[in-house]
Amino acid sequence: MAQHEKRIVTVIGATGVQGGSVVRALSNNPDFSVRAVTRNLSSSAARKLAALPDVTVVEADMSDPPSLVKAFQGAEAVFAVTNFYDPNILQNPLEEARQGCAVADIAKETNVKVVLWSTVPSALMVTGARFDSPRLVENKFTVSQYLKYCEIPHIDVYLGFYMDNWINFSCISNAEDGAIEVYQPVLKPETKLGMVWTENDLGRTIIAILNNYRQKPEMLGKPIYCVGGQYSTQDVVDEIIRQTGREARMVSTSTSGAKDLDDMYSYYNEWGVYKNVQIPHPKTTELGLTFSSLSEFVRDAAIPYIKTLSTAGFNSKKLGLTVVS
Repeated sequence: MAQHEKRIVTVIGATGVQGGSVVRALSNNPDFSVRAVTRNLSSSAARKLAALPDVTVVEADMSDPPSLVKAFQGAEAVFAVTNFYDPNILQNPLEEARQGCAVADIAKETNVKVVLWSTVPSALMVTGARFDSPRLVENKFTVSQYLKYCEIPHIDVYLGFYMDNWINFSCISNAEDGAIEVYQPVLKPETKLGMVWTENDLGRTIIAILNNYRQKPEMLGKPIYCVGGQYSTQDVVDEIIRQTGREARMVSTSTSGAKDLDDMYSYYNEWGVYKNVQIPHPKTTELGLTFSSLSEFVRDAAIPYIKTLSTAGFNSKKLGLTVVS
């Protein structure tokens, strides 16, 4: 009997929140072999990925497009996401779009069958040009349009606001008075956003796309929404209260420290995220996907994280945080 030939998927940003989720999910599926792209093979995150079954860690950099060629050659699919906090991107307002367009060019050159591009809809498009959109949004959408312009087979993966980031950025803490505090800059407590538990749901979404796009070519060039539901920061606080029985509140500041991020949050306050989109989206549920709820995220991720926190707490007012709920 002929040996089963695994489908090769290259994952850019493999050590990040999105890429790591995709690598881990694909590694657990016997149909796939993963090339995990990182800029630093010796990092602890890269070494952890290298220990997973059917994962080969490859050194390459989106800022150096020729370095991507070897990682793309022979791959059926590429999952790509840019990192807004990359110093090259922070220093150059066009670098993020350039990186994404370079991924498209190399994918075409190496005959990659499909590019799965992690992106968001244009705020200019969503608002009818009534919001001066931040580059954090528009650069990603520009790459989507470039993929269409170059006629490169692709699927736009529209992600929700990461639930994971309240943990990844240590935004949940114990206060001096024993309350749990959830930190979120700029956003209003009541602002509803399309959210997703990235670690739990993105990898499964990518596998569902890969298992369907060849039989359903109409998927190409269209978006798939990886969004679990519409929630607010206040909903997160309320769910923590419900599950722990402890006092909890949202604390905030008027800035995140990054102008583009502040602009994006201001856009969210005014226009939401996927506000006028049916969530879960029909095209997503057609793939047989279901998503984690906020209550599941709090139960299985937030509360275990809270249990690891120091009980000493800190004084949020001394840190300049404002209690908003």
